[in-house]
Amino acid sequence: MKRAKVLSIFIVFVFLSGCANKIEIEEAGFVLVIGLDKPVDGKGIVITFQLADPLSGSPGSQPAGQQEEKTITLQAPDLITAKYLLNVSETRKINFFHTKAMVVGEEFARSKEFLPLISTLARDPQVRRDMFMIVSKERAEDYLRNNKPAFETSPHKYYDFMSRRWDISSMVPPSTYHQFLTQTEADAGLSLSIYSTGIKKEAKNTLNEDDILSGQLDKKGGTPTQMIGAAVFKEGKMIDTFTGEEVRLISVLTTGKKPQQMRFSFPDPLNEEFRVIGNSRNISTKVHVDVSKPSPSIQVDVWMSVTILSIPSAVNYVEDIRKQELLDEHLQERYKEISNRFIIKTQELGAEPFRWYLEGRKQFLTLDDYQKYDWMKSYPDADVDVNFHIRLDQFGKHLRPRNLEKIRD
Repeated sequence: MKRAKVLSIFIVFVFLSGCANKIEIEEAGFVLVIGLDKPVDGKGIVITFQLADPLSGSPGSQPAGQQEEKTITLQAPDLITAKYLLNVSETRKINFFHTKAMVVGEEFARSKEFLPLISTLARDPQVRRDMFMIVSKERAEDYLRNNKPAFETSPHKYYDFMSRRWDISSMVPPSTYHQFLTQTEADAGLSLSIYSTGIKKEAKNTLNEDDILSGQLDKKGGTPTQMIGAAVFKEGKMIDTFTGEEVRLISVLTTGKKPQQMRFSFPDPLNEEFRVIGNSRNISTKVHVDVSKPSPSIQVDVWMSVTILSIPSAVNYVEDIRKQELLDEHLQERYKEISNRFIIKTQELGAEPFRWYLEGRKQFLTLDDYQKYDWMKSYPDADVDVNFHIRLDQFGKHLRPRNLEKIRD
């Protein structure tokens, strides 16, 4: 009986010990977004925290108009130290369990200090590797303080909902902290992060609706920030930017997961004053890599179905098979032309964002052979051949276009 009592007491203490590090919800400081900037003077890093206010969601507990987050900025040697330095003045116990995004100022992203400081964050068990990586044109501190979403009061919801729109528009790359670290460690290609800004620049004079960067969309009202395009990293340092159109090309020329649909416009081959609006679906890509020579030979074939949504020129493509063939050939040639132009740009940068090195790596028997080949140095001289196989499957619900000549006259 004595042994049973001692054993039962021991079991009770074991279970009760789990409450030793408990913390009340109002004591916790949940960081929703982290901002990183290069200090104006001195060493270290400038960190901006956007913290959730747990009481803001309780009706009547907060004054009217009070925000759901608190934005605090401080300078520290590194991000982990900053988390504890914050308690010099703030009462909440800071944690990264619910951090949704990391925003990095472009100046800091282009510096040599960026990669060493960002890599140390992976050691913290609280850090979520699936948080989004975003590069802001301005300082991250200014970006976070000025970003006031028009429809969402919580930054957590804002980035969560925006990520669902990214999957549809395909004008920003899939970018998480984990992807950035793994692609940088692979040391074979370019790493991409979402490019964003709240500074409105002069609108870019282009007919391609997606051939722009953040800040170049002529927009009034609503949320001040824009997210389109990508920040380009090579060996952990930002070197350039890609437009929304170029990011879409990357998704098309890369094997693996594809956007479910991708709406775009292109010049009407029979009336270049107008643009045809299409929607591409069922995109599939096959890549073959030959590494038998010092410079790789890459063959890329892309298949897609295109639905024509609008024909503003009123050219009757629906009932004329020859015109349909002309439209199909024009679309294939256009995609091939802009793809070749973009591939040349990546070769000038000295690395590729398409992850073709994964296909090339399969051709080597050992890892040592692959490393000796040095894909990043071999790619600029690669011979790349891209072909598009496009099928026009639908022309919308309107069978015969209206005769607009009389209206225009």
